[in-house]
Amino acid sequence: MSKILSFLLLWLVIIPLAHGQQRVLKGSLVDLATNAPLGGATVRLESTNVGTSTDDQGKFTLNVPQGAVKLLVTLVGYEDTRRTITAQENDISIKMTSKSSSLETVVVTALGIQRKAKSLTYSTQVVKGDELTKVKDVNPMNNLTGKVSGVQINRSSSGMGGSVNIVLRGFKSNRNNQPLYVIDGLPITNTNGSGNDGAFGGATDRGDILSTLNADDIASINVLKGASASALYGSQGANGAIMITTKKGAEGNLKIDLSSGFTADKAFYLPKLQYRYGQTTPSSEESWGEKGTFADPVKDFYNTGTTFINTLALSGGTNRIQNYFSYANTSNKGILPTNTFKQHSATFRNSMNFFDDKLFFDGSLMYSRQNIHNRPSSGLYFSPIAGLYLFPRGQDFDKYKNFEYFSESRNFYLQDWWNINADAKLTGTHHQQNPYWVLNRIPTDQKRDNIIGQAQFRYVLTDWLSVSARGTLNKRWDHWERRIYAGTQGVLSGLPIDGKLGDNGRYNTDRSESTALYGDLLLTGNKQWAEQLDLNFTAGTSINDLRSNGTVLDLARLAVANKFLMSNIYRDAPMQSATETISRRQIQSLFASANLGYREKVYLDLTARNDWASTLANTPKEHKGYFYWSAGVSTVLNELFKLPSFITYSKLRLSFAQVGNDVAAYSTIPVNTLNTGILTPNVSGPYRGIPLKPEISKSVELGYEGRFWKDRVNLDIALYKTNTRDQYFEYQGPVGVVNTTVFLNAGNVENKGIEAALGVTAIKKEHFNWNTGFNFTANRNKILKLAPNLGNTYPLGGNFNVLRLGGSFGDFWAPMFKRDQNGTIIVDDNGRPQIAPAGYIGNNTPKAIVGWTNNVTYKDFGLSFTIDGRFGGKVISITDGYLNSFGVSEESAAARDRGGVDIAAVKMDGTAWEGLLPAQAYYSAVGNRDGIIEGQLYSATNIRMREIALSYKLPIKWQGIKQPSISLTGRNLFFFRNDAPYDPELNTTTGVGGQGYDSFALPTTRSYGLNLKVSF
Repeated sequence: MSKILSFLLLWLVIIPLAHGQQRVLKGSLVDLATNAPLGGATVRLESTNVGTSTDDQGKFTLNVPQGAVKLLVTLVGYEDTRRTITAQENDISIKMTSKSSSLETVVVTALGIQRKAKSLTYSTQVVKGDELTKVKDVNPMNNLTGKVSGVQINRSSSGMGGSVNIVLRGFKSNRNNQPLYVIDGLPITNTNGSGNDGAFGGATDRGDILSTLNADDIASINVLKGASASALYGSQGANGAIMITTKKGAEGNLKIDLSSGFTADKAFYLPKLQYRYGQTTPSSEESWGEKGTFADPVKDFYNTGTTFINTLALSGGTNRIQNYFSYANTSNKGILPTNTFKQHSATFRNSMNFFDDKLFFDGSLMYSRQNIHNRPSSGLYFSPIAGLYLFPRGQDFDKYKNFEYFSESRNFYLQDWWNINADAKLTGTHHQQNPYWVLNRIPTDQKRDNIIGQAQFRYVLTDWLSVSARGTLNKRWDHWERRIYAGTQGVLSGLPIDGKLGDNGRYNTDRSESTALYGDLLLTGNKQWAEQLDLNFTAGTSINDLRSNGTVLDLARLAVANKFLMSNIYRDAPMQSATETISRRQIQSLFASANLGYREKVYLDLTARNDWASTLANTPKEHKGYFYWSAGVSTVLNELFKLPSFITYSKLRLSFAQVGNDVAAYSTIPVNTLNTGILTPNVSGPYRGIPLKPEISKSVELGYEGRFWKDRVNLDIALYKTNTRDQYFEYQGPVGVVNTTVFLNAGNVENKGIEAALGVTAIKKEHFNWNTGFNFTANRNKILKLAPNLGNTYPLGGNFNVLRLGGSFGDFWAPMFKRDQNGTIIVDDNGRPQIAPAGYIGNNTPKAIVGWTNNVTYKDFGLSFTIDGRFGGKVISITDGYLNSFGVSEESAAARDRGGVDIAAVKMDGTAWEGLLPAQAYYSAVGNRDGIIEGQLYSATNIRMREIALSYKLPIKWQGIKQPSISLTGRNLFFFRNDAPYDPELNTTTGVGGQGYDSFALPTTRSYGLNLKVSF
């Protein structure tokens, strides 16, 4: 408590108080045109540090000296207002004049440079911070869904705090498509959460850095969608950029903001299972048996998850120094029993100016710690869901809730399951284990510490020229481990040695850390000549250095059973695998940009950058580097021509860009590998010694922005085309080539599309307002060129995703139904469909993404909601295939009720099949990982109620309490339509080749919550 009091005292010391005899001045601020109250404005005595802020009702109270005083009122988007207050005035009303929103809005662009929106020649879209906190998510990037055009967001199926996969304007690269993330102008390195490839799974999503950010600290997010917008960031910004601006202290008295939220999560959109057909035989895993009435173990398995997110923030300062501090904690119990997620984060930001506003400093430090127990994993191996769903009907599930029995032969507890019991010689299969054994005897734990430290100095050389030095440090530590107890199904458990060592369990541990350093030096100018020409320019240099190291150990033989320690190695055969990795890559850059405006009517924007990447060492590009550029022009049409009176603002823009990307680390100078004490000489290298070169992406964008009927209707529309060439590939080399693994530049991938954002102020009254917005995205992707060396298809991950000439990113290439010349499926004499070689069965990319946002206010009540939909695209559900083939799905039971599956078929001799196909014959051929995957393909079209919040401003008038509000929230409440048997937004992995694939993943959740916000 003493530390807290000392801290508060420090804040009081740096915020001067007026002395002497004073009087209380009360007042209110309103918009001159609409008479609406203006909250968040700064009101202070001119030429002093004494000030305050207006509340949500536009009201303020300020202690001022006796006699006449001069006030200065400032608010973003409004003209500064000065007013002299006489000695007799104690309650005043001030009306403020709004700046033209279309002409004066300032947005944050590449390198954190603030620019007038009308001067931009490319597409950006801003989401304010309060839009991210109305319905909170641990990963604030999930709150962008439906609110920004041109953006596709897929979530990992790993529960709370899982990683997200964000793609701007379509997939372009077979390696990395995520945008660059920038905090207060400085880039950070986001980790790729990844996850499971294939039906068996086993890998766990490690989360990403984005989930460590506190949404309450974010002031706004600006999405730079195209290469023209992010070209100044070089290869890091090849896929666009997401600019995150955090909150900072404001001039005025100390302000305390408290936000507390609670959410209850329920498993939602579960598979439809049957409980009226029993187990096929007493020893069978399947349920194609006789009819009966059987218990449902699923309904009581999932918990009601709970999430608490609390934030305390303190801010304030003078006109010389401002501070912001926040502490947040998140505590979650997942819907999966035993799964917990806990996070603590703290942020401190300080801004100062010296020497009569010549030198400015801005620095921040963000720290977070995550502790995650049993983060859900997909796949057959380590997910408890497989055993839950596939459990044979007619067996007693409650019997196995006590998941272990004491083995007198081993003298410790072993797994007990209907087909797994070591003493009874029941070994089970890899399809399933006791769900409670998986949760309690194959647990995982992860700890992550993350620090982001930033410092920026800016010195004003003249009234139009300044120099800046900036730097950031992003340090991350990860520790992950999995403890596999003896008695786990044999494929997964420890390795015995006959006569010497039994299955004593298995221990996996993974430790890693990374350090990302970024620094730049900028010269920035803003010059105007004779009110005719405006020149904004930036020239600079930067260095980006990323280092990482890690150790991965797999101890499959333990000396003492179930003691998960490094010292418990069985010495005669110590390790299954021991790998240590060390990596470093660096990019050095020179860059410049210039924006020239003529009478604020026409703007020309140019950027140029040259990168030198360490990954291109030993190539012709090592010393020359690689160059890229962008050029754009925008015209403010209403300034050039007389347009109809209903057009408030009209702008046309056109831009071109070329950006580059380097290759994988150590591919130009391959190294030997050392694993578990075995040195493996390098057997990889460039194809036929042809030097590797950078990946190059060229794009063109045409856009229009319009505001109509006094800004009541806002439209932003963009057409774009991007071609990405010379992508980096790795593949198995042909026979006779020295290197068995070959690196190659190849390909030409084209993305073209349209995106539009429409905002409408439908109702604008004194006490009633309704703002609505639509976001539309349609992207078309095509692979125009692919090297013949790569074959007809190039696999991306293990989930049937491939690249193929003439195809698109997201293509599925998988086993199909064998058909005759008329397209009719072929079956054998038992009605079992025949399998054909793998071929194209569909694409997982949606044809269109639509979001509809709404904000309604009536007096002290507020209602906001977002509905979004994805139209087109396909997904594969291995889960549904297994459920069908094992006879536990409602679909398989309904087919039995009907007497079979109603699908036209022909026999192998060409004669037509008479009647319905036998259900068991059909589904056993189609289902599971080795079946006819075409039969496990579903439409990904879905429309959902994404989020909703009903808020109320509490009528509390206690002194010192400001802006109290309470809100009821809901997230993912229901689908208006969903054509897939699961939530198609969820993915088993965030990797490029893992989209649109489901294998026993955690179901999606429906959330209800309560949020409380108050300021002091």
